[in-house]
Amino acid sequence: MAISDVVAKLLYTAVLTVVCLGLGAVFVSEIQRVWFDKRLYIGRFDFFETGEAKATEAKAFARQIAYHHRAFKTLLDQERQRRERANESENPATFGASTPLPDSTFGNGNLDALLSSANDLTSVELTVQGINIKELLTWLRERVSTPNELTGVVEKHPTGVRALASWTRGPLRSEGHRVDGQVLDIAGQPDVERASFHVACGLIWAQLAADDEVLSKVSRAEFCAWAEVWSQYIDLRERSATLTGLSPDSLESVKKLRAFLDRQVAGSTQLAEVYLLRADLLDLLPAEQKTQEDLIQAQNDRLQYAMMGRKPTEPEKQGVALTARAAPPDKYEVMAQVRPALRMQDDRVSDVFPESWQQLLKSGQDSGFPVSRATGSLFIQKPDGKTTYLTAFAVAPRVIMTVGDHVPPLMLDQDRPQPLLGETWRFTFDDDGGNPKQSHLVTQVIFAWHDTSSTAPRTIALLELAEHDTQRHPPVTLEWNPESVKSHVDQYVYVIGYPSEGSNLPKNFLRPLLGNTYDVRRLMPGRVVSLTPGQEPRPSVVRALRSDVSTTVGVAGAPLVDLRDDKVVVGLHFAGEWKENQGKFALALSMADLLATLPEFAIQRIKPGTIQDAPPMVTPLGDSSQPQ
Repeated sequence: MAISDVVAKLLYTAVLTVVCLGLGAVFVSEIQRVWFDKRLYIGRFDFFETGEAKATEAKAFARQIAYHHRAFKTLLDQERQRRERANESENPATFGASTPLPDSTFGNGNLDALLSSANDLTSVELTVQGINIKELLTWLRERVSTPNELTGVVEKHPTGVRALASWTRGPLRSEGHRVDGQVLDIAGQPDVERASFHVACGLIWAQLAADDEVLSKVSRAEFCAWAEVWSQYIDLRERSATLTGLSPDSLESVKKLRAFLDRQVAGSTQLAEVYLLRADLLDLLPAEQKTQEDLIQAQNDRLQYAMMGRKPTEPEKQGVALTARAAPPDKYEVMAQVRPALRMQDDRVSDVFPESWQQLLKSGQDSGFPVSRATGSLFIQKPDGKTTYLTAFAVAPRVIMTVGDHVPPLMLDQDRPQPLLGETWRFTFDDDGGNPKQSHLVTQVIFAWHDTSSTAPRTIALLELAEHDTQRHPPVTLEWNPESVKSHVDQYVYVIGYPSEGSNLPKNFLRPLLGNTYDVRRLMPGRVVSLTPGQEPRPSVVRALRSDVSTTVGVAGAPLVDLRDDKVVVGLHFAGEWKENQGKFALALSMADLLATLPEFAIQRIKPGTIQDAPPMVTPLGDSSQPQ
């Protein structure tokens, strides 16, 4: 046999082997698809533009559906992983400082459940038209097993785009599922891109809502409207973390998205995430662009989000209390849960942490909240026998700081310390400020100023104690740098104080917040929502940090601490704001700005050796408030 014949036969054998192996692979693949393949395939879509068939656009539309499905699934999965990493962080308050997570303390679990469910979404693949033998096998397979495939028709007109998609294995209520998802009718979309997104999103809604009690109550259109805005929010949030921040066009996009969500809320949306998203979008705006009305709306939105996820109690499940119970108590109860006042013992919290605060406060609970040991209750016995309670904290050996409220007028704004005469002021570091085991006499007013009118809110009092055990109760560290003040906006903070009776807050809020226990040391966590005024620091301006901490009467004079560095006091709490349906906010004067207004002799008592310029005149803050 000639060598050429041998070579030819070997080549022919190799070709047959490759063909047989290829056919074998196809057969194995087909068997696997029939019995085990759970993937969802995007099949053929017919595309018509004003009645004319468009083959190229049809293929592109199918590819766009697959892309949007994968992209949105990836976004959900990345957000889930990001939140999990934050929860696992030793200090979640400092995690992802460049792109801070939205406020998680108002969580109702719905969004976390949605993010977790997205991890189990069926992957989507494009149907591939192969060689003839594969098409034949596909034809045979379809006769023995209904393909898990999405097909449809797209009609493009000058007025918009409509898509009608059919999912052969979609959920049906008649088959025990919670929604009907075999037909997706997408109408009224302005362009092909938006139409393909809504088909992909409708597919995700059908996959998730099929067996989800909460999501099944939300319409597909409502879910996809949220999904579209949420996707844009994630993009804007990432841009806000860049060096340049959000551009004017991006800021305008934020406002337009909020306006769109306003319409969703006005339509009585059943999707709680719409409220949360509207509040999260506000966080992207610069502090100076947030109005008081914006802050009130954001707080109410987060409360509404938490309330919509509230689990009914057993009597409510049975229908006993659900109709009799008014809406406001529910709102106040939720507010007290998400913005609690937790009792303390020494430098640890003795109450059970609400679930939403466990991770954020874990670091402080493990190592102790250092500012707590320096904080105590100040009780003023008036000549008429009445006792007034404030909170104060040690800032130097034998020196405590509080508000200037109740300091005798003749002792305000003096150029030297004044002995305290005519009244008895005592201070205790004990946890129980109402029945202290040990208290210390206040001997003199080192310096005090008090004016919380709308023209120039500023209040401070430095008081001297007769004795002070600095080993057990070391003085706090104060923030002196005015450039750092703006960084506290949108950050988690807490106030340590001694809430007393006599507050004008609703009883339905105070009861779940404090119970019947008053005048004890409590840690009150929250979040700074704005800085007033919001401009860059100037020597003549004392700014106020507005937070949503649940302060009450008796807490005035308490230290405000940023959770990212809980050894430093960043503000002096002096007042609270509350009006029916107008939000609950707490005001703290910026410590750095406040220190800059003190006279030299007062500064030397706090931090000997400090060189301080002469204090300037104070510029009006333009904010009205009531002491709390």
